[in-house]
Amino acid sequence: MSLKIDPLVHSAKFPHRCNLAACGSKCCAHGVWTDLEEHKNILLHQELFIPWVRPEAADPACWFGESEPDDDCPSGIAVETQAIGGACALFHPDHGCAIQKGAVEAGYDGWHFKPRFCIMFPLVVTGGLLTVDEDMKMLWCMQPENRTRPILAAVENEVRRLFEPHVVHKLLGGA
Repeated sequence: MSLKIDPLVHSAKFPHRCNLAACGSKCCAHGVWTDLEEHKNILLHQELFIPWVRPEAADPACWFGESEPDDDCPSGIAVETQAIGGACALFHPDHGCAIQKGAVEAGYDGWHFKPRFCIMFPLVVTGGLLTVDEDMKMLWCMQPENRTRPILAAVENEVRRLFEPHVVHKLLGGA
């Protein structure tokens, strides 16, 4: 399936960068969807993340929940992360994402194991359409007064990491 691009992606705005002090990491308040292969890779490397999760999420058996078919996932299967104590099981308020923290501490880049859904936020692919996750309007970063920079400029590194060159070109042009 070919990725379609919502024109909103080219006009939407986002803050210059995340401000965790202002938002309190509310985007991590619920679980997220991971691709089946991301799920497997996280569990394969769980020892990197266990030191950074909250005590109530210390058992990797509680990190993931249901899976379901999803054509927007590369494997065709999405697996949810569980919300435990009001946050994604892999979130720690002192360290942020346990996956990202564990990866960096082990010498990987911070996005090495992180689910693409998390990396691409506030962009989302739904029904083969790349768009802006306007369902998250209650977040600090999605409030109109905080949306000051073109979204593609704000998430350029993420776009370059996640998408094939022809999609990057469509999104960023010659940038």
